[in-house]
Amino acid sequence: MKHVMPILIKFIVSFLILSFFLNGFAAISFLNILLTTAILVTFSYFVGDNMVLPRTNYTFAAVFDFVFNFATIAFLVYILTNLSAGFLLPSAIAALTITVFEVFFHLYLVKSIFPDHPRKRTKRSAQPMELQTEFSEELTIHDKKNRED
Repeated sequence: MKHVMPILIKFIVSFLILSFFLNGFAAISFLNILLTTAILVTFSYFVGDNMVLPRTNYTFAAVFDFVFNFATIAFLVYILTNLSAGFLLPSAIAALTITVFEVFFHLYLVKSIFPDHPRKRTKRSAQPMELQTEFSEELTIHDKKNRED
């Protein structure tokens, strides 16, 4: 139940971004944009936000989101429409815009959804290390054997 609100936020923002760039620059229909948004948000949230973000840092998650978003948007636009060219630039710009949104969305996720994320934990003070060396009479084992003979 805690994942419904983030998915809804991500869906609405992604739909608005995709409809602006894909409908405005590549003339893609409403239903194709809706289907692209649904597939993109589903896979991006469960793969990128639930698997990659908790295990890595923000930078890697943002780079992963850009590559994943661009590949998914370009592939779905190519499959769903009859466009053979002219959809890569709008797809790249839409993926970049969604990635910028994802940076702020990741901050929201870490704050509200992933309470045990390493970035959220308080910084611990360094514990003093108690290091001690061992002393012995012998420098090597062979010297001790020679003395006993």
